[in-house]
Amino acid sequence: MKLWKKADQAVLDKKEAVERIRFQNRNFEVSILPFEADLEQYLLRIIFKDITNFFKLEKELLRRNKELIIINNLSSAFISSDNIDLAMEELMDKVLLITDFQTGWLLLKEDDTFSLQISRGISPELQQNIEKGALDPICTDTLEIREPLQIIESPDISKISFLREEGIIFLVVIPLISGQGLLFLASRVGRDFDFDFMSLLTLVGNHVSHIIDKIRMFQETRRLSITDSLTGLHNTRYFYRMLDLEIARTNRYGTPFSLVLFDIDNFKQLNDRYGHQAGDVVLQELAYILKAVSRESDTVVRYGGEEFIIILPNTLEEETIYLANRIRNAVQENIFTVNNGEKIRISMSGGIASYPRNAKDAKFLLNAADTALYAAKAAGKNVVLCYEGPN
Repeated sequence: MKLWKKADQAVLDKKEAVERIRFQNRNFEVSILPFEADLEQYLLRIIFKDITNFFKLEKELLRRNKELIIINNLSSAFISSDNIDLAMEELMDKVLLITDFQTGWLLLKEDDTFSLQISRGISPELQQNIEKGALDPICTDTLEIREPLQIIESPDISKISFLREEGIIFLVVIPLISGQGLLFLASRVGRDFDFDFMSLLTLVGNHVSHIIDKIRMFQETRRLSITDSLTGLHNTRYFYRMLDLEIARTNRYGTPFSLVLFDIDNFKQLNDRYGHQAGDVVLQELAYILKAVSRESDTVVRYGGEEFIIILPNTLEEETIYLANRIRNAVQENIFTVNNGEKIRISMSGGIASYPRNAKDAKFLLNAADTALYAAKAAGKNVVLCYEGPN
């Protein structure tokens, strides 16, 4: 019927027409060529061209092109930003745009729990339920099934009160390839689900998996670049960055900060007597003590060899003395176990300098802390002293 209408139109228009039809699982391109036989009638020449293979190729190229567009769009979220939180937000926004969902969230597995990383379009109540682990059973079941995705529709959702109260009636759960997380896409209206839609969601899920893996690798690489490999504390690269930030903050807001530079007393003799492996054990346990006793806001750094330095934000010299002596006492009281169970004790000396009281820039501040440490060593060790030089 469609073809005859096209033929009638071609005769009326007195020009060629082209139509595509499907017949018995084959695709044809039909050319309708009208020509005037005499003054009263037109004849038609109809040519059928089998384009089944071409049609399949065209469809495959369109599918591949769509996949490339999706991949490029998703990848740009990570490539365009070195801010991981912002990259996560962009990634979720692009996923929702591509899949035509309004609501979604991403859970990543940490140890045996699932942590909410980013969400869109959910209420604070649903977010609290997710953060409390209300979806953990669904997450565990989905990962155990090992299917590309799981569809949860209205009848099953109605049994889950917090999803029902959110108005969600269609939920897609897509496990990440690594098994370390799940992407949730939700709808408050019904959705048609067919093979093309499933392929799209699977493609999106797979590529999100790759991007999350890259983000985690980037985070780990960045962490290692600012971390001392032996102790797990921050390294000098991170220290100088944070020192510049603290100086800039003080210059802008007028809030002072202090440094305390520690050095293990007689560490060379410890290495000579017990060996460098024992020295490494001491450094590792000492790093744990420094982190445990310091405040959460402090930046603890292995400054080099047996030296450690701590940045204490918004802290005057007087309070720094108290905190530094608390650390020194904790180290002195600790019993270190080295080699085959040998017990030893160590002590530390410390030097304190404050900005802007003791220095006008980073170089002078570090020199002031080092001068105070040298004075502590000269005073008999196992003591913390403040810089007493000129401002």
